[in-house]
Amino acid sequence: MKNQTPRCVERRSPMRLKLTVVVLAASLPFASAAFAQGAKPTDVAVIDACLKTAEENGGFGGACVGLVADPCIKAAEGANDDVAKWKACASRELAIWTQKTNEALKMAQAGGADVTKAATDSQKTFVASRDRFCAVFDKVEPGMYRGGASYCRLRETANRSLSLIKLGAAVNEH
Repeated sequence: MKNQTPRCVERRSPMRLKLTVVVLAASLPFASAAFAQGAKPTDVAVIDACLKTAEENGGFGGACVGLVADPCIKAAEGANDDVAKWKACASRELAIWTQKTNEALKMAQAGGADVTKAATDSQKTFVASRDRFCAVFDKVEPGMYRGGASYCRLRETANRSLSLIKLGAAVNEH
């Protein structure tokens, strides 16, 4: 019988495994209840039209951010400013940008293993970082940043999505 070196087996505790699953699930853009409803087709059409114009003009699409949330928030302003309505407006557009992010990630996968790994890995840390950062906006005067953390998540996600859209377009050019 040959001398065999015993294999080292890494044992993960059930708690660590559960934590890993929770972290991974939380990093997915669908994790929020706001996305369970999905984006309204009319809202998506507004953003899509703006993005198409930006692409035709060689732009980045930054002017498309807020096209759904801002008019909704403005309509909720007045004597009875309703912070919950502002947050709902921001969540409504966040659903669109989350959908755009998921689509862009799929497009980026055409860039090969390196691009796919970089985009996927960075997306996991992006969501956690975004949520930690944006949470502070719920602790400041609501009128300073209408929609608080919800609006922050909308802006951060939209900017991330725009970059991923450019990446997806770049790796799919040929």
